[in-house]
Amino acid sequence: MRMIDETVIDSAVRELKRQRLFRYDCDSPEESATARLEKRFAEVVGSNYAVAMNSCSSALFTSLLCAGIQPGDEVLIPAFAFIAVPSAIVHAGAVPRLVDVTEDYVIDIDDLERKIGPRTKALMVVHMRGRCPDMHEVTEVAGRRGLVLIEDAAHALGVRFNGVQAGRFGLAGCYSAQSYKMIDGGEGGILVTDDEEVAFKAMLYAGCYEQNYRKHFWTSDADEKLAAMVNSLPAYNFRMSNLAAAVLIPQLEQIDARAEHFNSNFERLTNRLCKSDHIRVPQFPRGVTPAPDSVQWEFIGMDQNRISAVVAELAADGVRLEVFSGSNARCFWNWTFFHHQDECRYSRALLARTADMRLRLHLDAADIDELGAMILSAISSHT
Repeated sequence: MRMIDETVIDSAVRELKRQRLFRYDCDSPEESATARLEKRFAEVVGSNYAVAMNSCSSALFTSLLCAGIQPGDEVLIPAFAFIAVPSAIVHAGAVPRLVDVTEDYVIDIDDLERKIGPRTKALMVVHMRGRCPDMHEVTEVAGRRGLVLIEDAAHALGVRFNGVQAGRFGLAGCYSAQSYKMIDGGEGGILVTDDEEVAFKAMLYAGCYEQNYRKHFWTSDADEKLAAMVNSLPAYNFRMSNLAAAVLIPQLEQIDARAEHFNSNFERLTNRLCKSDHIRVPQFPRGVTPAPDSVQWEFIGMDQNRISAVVAELAADGVRLEVFSGSNARCFWNWTFFHHQDECRYSRALLARTADMRLRLHLDAADIDELGAMILSAISSHT
C-alpha cells in the first residue's frame, strides 16, 4: 500500500492537462478540484463546511481569527505539540499557555482546570500523533468554563472518539495534508466547522475575493450574506491549488483502508515491543478508535546515554528513531519565542525519555516483525 498510487497520479495528470491550477480559474465549483475536495472532505468527516488552505498552520491561525481571539488573549495548549501550534497563536497576537499531559500523552484535565485564568479565552486541543483525549471531558470543561474549543487534528484524520471523527467537537477542526499525514498533498490544510459564519470568514481570510465565493459549494441563499462580507476581512492568500486538491481527492476514499493498515501494523509492533521490560507503550483513552501512522513508547529504567546509544545503533542499521530532545520542534522547551508561565516538568521529563517512530504506509507484516526484532535487539545491547 502506497500513499501516491496510480489513482493519485492519474488525478494529478488530469488536472495538469486542464491547465487551470488556480482554484478560482473556473466558472462553477464543479470545475474546481479544490471546491470538490472541500465538498467531499466535509462529507467524509461529517461537517457542514470545509475550507481548503495551503497548510494546517494557516487553518489554525484562521480558526483563531474566526473565533474572535484578540491580541493578549490566552490560549491553552497541551505541552505535547508541534511548534506550529504556539506559532499560530502568536501569529494571531494571542498568548500560548502550556498544559501538562498525562502518561498517555493527552492533555491533563486536572492541570487544564488549574491553568484557566481571567485572560483565557480558548483551548486548542492537539491530537498529537493521533492521540485523542476523552473529548467528553474536554468539551465539558470548555463549555463550563466558557472557552472556545479548537482542535488541531493534523495527525488525527481517521481517528474517532465514540464514533465521531476527531476534530468535530469544537468550533473548528484543522487537518493537515502535509507528507507523513493520513493524506499526502506535500502541503495543505483543511478547516472544518458546522458554523456558517466561521466557514464564510475562513473562506475570506483564505483569500476569496470579489465574487469568487460563487465558486464554492455553498447553498444558494449564501450569496447575499457573502456579498455583504466581501472586503470586510483581510485576505491572507492561504488558498490551496487545484493540483494539490487533485492529489488529495482520491486519497479521501482510502482513509478507512489506511487506518486499518496502520492499526494492524501498530498492534503487531507494540505487541512485540511490550515484551521488553524497558518499554511502556501508552494507552489510548476509552472510546478512542486510533489510526496510528506512528508509534511512541516510554523508555523504562534507561538513562539518556543508553537511550542515545539505542537510537544510534538503530540509525546505523537504517532505522530512524527519534527521542524528544535536542532541537526537536516538538520539544516545548525549545519554543523560546514566548514566555513559558509553567515549566510542565512532568511533560518535559516524559518526552525526554519517549521514542517516536513513523510507521510508513508501505510497511507490511514482515517489515514490522523485522523492525520489532531490531528495536528489541538494540535495547538488549544497551541494558
